[in-house]
Parts: sequence; C-alpha cells; structure tokens
Amino acid sequence: MDMWNEKLTRENIERFYDMYAAFAYRCAYKNLRDTTRAEMCVMDAFIDTYHKRAKLSEEKVIYYFSDALQYHVNELAGRYPVINDSAPAEKNLDEYTASTMKASILEKIDSPRFRIAEFMASSSDNKIRRNTPLADFFQNSGITVMLLIKLAILAVVIAVTTYFGAVTFFHANDFIQTRTQRGTYKLEEYIVGILDYLPVSIGGNSASAPTPPPQTETTAETESTETTAAPEGSSEPSATVG
Repeated sequence: MDMWNEKLTRENIERFYDMYAAFAYRCAYKNLRDTTRAEMCVMDAFIDTYHKRAKLSEEKVIYYFSDALQYHVNELAGRYPVINDSAPAEKNLDEYTASTMKASILEKIDSPRFRIAEFMASSSDNKIRRNTPLADFFQNSGITVMLLIKLAILAVVIAVTTYFGAVTFFHANDFIQTRTQRGTYKLEEYIVGILDYLPVSIGGNSASAPTPPPQTETTAETESTETTAAPEGSSEPSATVG
C-alpha cells in the first residue's frame, strides 16, 4: 500500500478515503466486533483528519488518521464493552457500505454547520489575533459566538412575541391613547383655569388694567368755588326787613 504524501484537500479527500477506508474498517471491527460502531469510528476518523488538514504536512496525514481512528475505537470500546464474542474477528468492507460511508462523510464536510465550525476554529488559531482580557474571559467561560447568536435570535423572538401579544390580546395601543388623551385634557384644564390671573391675553398681546383719568387743577378749583359760593348766597331772614 502506497503511503499518502499530499496535503489533504476537498479535491483529494475521496481518493484518500478510497485508499484507507477498507483497512481502517477491518481494524475497527476487529476491536469492536460490531459493524455499526466500526462504521462510526471510521467516519469520525476521516472527518477529524479533514478538519485538521491545514495543520498537517504531507507526511503526517496518514499518521494523524491512524491516531484518530485508534482514539475513537478506544472510546467506543470503553463506553460499550464487546459483548458479542461469537462475532467473527475480521470483516471486510463491502462496496455498498463503503459508498454509504463516503456519502455520509462528504455530506458532513460540505454542510454549512461544519464550514462555520472550521471558520471559527481557523479564526481562533490565527496568530495575528491578540488575546485580550475580554477574549480570555469568554474563552474560559465557555461562551462561543454561536451561543451569542442564538441568544440574540432568542431575544428578538421574545421581543416580537411580547409586542404582538400586548397589541393583539391586551390592546395596549388603545390604553396608551386613552391615557394620553386624559393627560392632555387635564393639562388644558389647568392652563385655562389660570389664564385669568396672568397679564396676557389669549391672542398673545399684553393687557393692562384701565387707568383712571387724572384729576386736573381746573376740576379742583371748580369744586372749591362751588363750596365757597354756597354760604355767600344763603342769608338768614331778618326781622328788620320789611
């Protein structure tokens, strides 16, 4: 069997699978004695290797694949011990199972979710990016970008649901308009009630109280003459007259 000596890419992942799928399946089945678990281990090993392709040099691709396959086999063997001792020790990969597994692997690596995960992983591994205290806090707390996006979507859904619920079932708009109209009416009552005490007219022109006409000196002299002439014109009746 020829050793793999190329960088793993999307263009040659199918050829890499065709070269090592049968061998990987036989090794996994020999340790697990179960076809379903062996298929799971093989597919996970290929997906993990493809996910780490940017960090693997040409000569390390096959070694990383072997380590990934061994890791998944040990994990399933420890979680689900082999109970079917009567199963054959070896089993070859048939053509139908091989094509089904290949289609599942390609569907997985071409899915939007897998590409988003790759983009996030590449961004976190970028050496240009500097770690800040805030970034360290989010990294240590387990908060991810996907979690923040989900929380933002949830907040929008709750806000929209609350708004339509208040408008549809509780008629919040009518209540707000009624309260606004009542408040305006009360304010107008207060304003109209104090207009009489303000030195302004409704038209905006200032209004002053009427000023009584000043009393002139002629009027005062006339009143004094009348008061003096009254005693001179009146005379008492005299007994000597007549």
